[in-house]
Order: sequence, then C-alpha cells, then structure tokens
Amino acid sequence: MPPLGHDTPVGHTVTGRTKKVTSYRTWLFSGGWPRFDGWPAKNVHTDLAAAQQSGLPTRAASGAMCLGYLTELLVDLFGEAWLSHGELTSKFIGIVDAGDDIVSKARVTEVEKLGSGIQISLDVWCENQDGTPVVVGTASGRVQ
Repeated sequence: MPPLGHDTPVGHTVTGRTKKVTSYRTWLFSGGWPRFDGWPAKNVHTDLAAAQQSGLPTRAASGAMCLGYLTELLVDLFGEAWLSHGELTSKFIGIVDAGDDIVSKARVTEVEKLGSGIQISLDVWCENQDGTPVVVGTASGRVQ
C-alpha cells in the first residue's frame, strides 16, 4: 500500500488489510485476563445470551477493535508520526460479530499545504464482508 504524498489527489481511496473477527480474538480483547476461572467474562462482547439480554441481536465485538484496524491503516499511510500528530474521530454505526471480515478504508477529502509539508484529511470507515459500514469517521495527518 503506497503512503500518501504531495501528489495524492482528492478522491483517492485506499483499502487496508482485511481482518477476520474470531470468537477467540473477541474473547481476548473483551473477556478479561485469560487465566482465571470463568474466562472469558460474560458480557455483550463475548456471550450471546448477555448480548440478547441487553437488547442486541448478537454479540458485538468491541468498537476499539475496529479503531485498531483504522489506526493500522493510518500508520501505514502517514508513518509512525501519525501516532503523535494525527487525528481520528469515529462513530460506531453497526455491529461486528465473530465470523465477520472487516476492512478499513480511507478516502482523501482535502490536501492543504502547510509550509514545506501538507495536511491530508480523510473520510475513514470500516466495512464488513457485505460492504456495510460498521464504523465511520474522519482522520488527518501530515506529510513532509
């Protein structure tokens, strides 16, 4: 995946790596420390009955998992400096469950000259295997 640069046009879209959400990954992320009796902890992220008692149709993987996928894409695009100088806002709009394939994407919305560098603004989102967005947001980063 090529990084963004001075010649990146508005509208340019980049697709990140596809991630398979598994029960085990969800349990590790949201189930507590895996070396205690009763692991994984029962909650809306790890247990179908707990999710349904909360009014959800199925388990919902933690939204922070998708934020990790978006962050990976942004670091790929801007380099590690994005962790210090980049911005990301997000809104969770769909449920991610075990078995889903999630891919992060970014589309350039603005390229602004800043001294010797540029600031690139993006629409970002994660979508499932059906192409349905589950997280949407905006991000920005600098390129020298």
